[in-house]
Amino acid sequence: MTKHTYLQKGILAAVAGTVMAISGGTAIAGGHGAKYPNKPITFIVPYSPGGGSDQQARRLQPGLEKALGVKVRIIYKTGGGGAVGFGELWRSKADGYTISNVVVPNIVIAGNKPSVGFKAGKFSYIGMTERAVGALMVPKGSKLTSLKAFIAATKANPGKITVAGVGSTGKVNMQALADILGIKYTYVPVSGGVGKMIPMLLGNHVNAGMTASNHAVKHKAKLDALVVAGSKEVPALGGVPNEAKWAYMTTWGVMAPPGTPADRVKILNAALLKATRAPSVANAISNGGYENMYQTPAEATAYVGAAVKKFGK
Repeated sequence: MTKHTYLQKGILAAVAGTVMAISGGTAIAGGHGAKYPNKPITFIVPYSPGGGSDQQARRLQPGLEKALGVKVRIIYKTGGGGAVGFGELWRSKADGYTISNVVVPNIVIAGNKPSVGFKAGKFSYIGMTERAVGALMVPKGSKLTSLKAFIAATKANPGKITVAGVGSTGKVNMQALADILGIKYTYVPVSGGVGKMIPMLLGNHVNAGMTASNHAVKHKAKLDALVVAGSKEVPALGGVPNEAKWAYMTTWGVMAPPGTPADRVKILNAALLKATRAPSVANAISNGGYENMYQTPAEATAYVGAAVKKFGK
């Protein structure tokens, strides 16, 4: 064997050793050398089935699976106004294989509790996808047939008209409307999401419900919206008056645990944009009482950051 042959073998061995070392080091660091994603992704829904977060996850699931090439498994972790599910994501491995709804301002308000165990501004935000304005609803057949009738009833019976809402978020938003209208009422907090609140309304266990315009659209066959928040009417709720001074808005998006690698967040964002831009999804969002949103991770992070400044303690 010539000296030249020995030299060639030595170079090849050195290159092979370097490649193995790099591959091994990457695997130890979290498997970034492997194609991502290469196994199912878990999507945590922090509210009960049938609510806005569940609807969002179900709409996105087919498009995410198509774009990512893996299954997306939806699970429910409910309670604490979303805090249970948000906390579950916070404690999950930051490898891009666990994601969750993010609901603003809910995540900030839930995170204000001292023992909650997560910080709203520290998650890895993938993108916000849709937003809906506030809506005050009553069951069909209610004597409170209009906003005027609702105001009159609360003033004739201060503190006796009951309004249900999801956790402390519903309280914040209903109180904002009450301050504008100059009324007193009794708030009934519901744990688990709007899916748990709707039966209370339909069963006439409360007089009214504080929620968002998407729920008013979904349940308009059985519930009537008295007023929506914002400077304009909601097209899918034609004829329902708006209150311009009432700035309540709920926004939905998708996030990952804090510290999720930026390259994986970028892949998830690209998949999210493909899923939300699919005509069937985009139309479902706009026809469902929402406004479509398309964001980069940086834009989503800034959006939540602004909410933290506004609603955080």
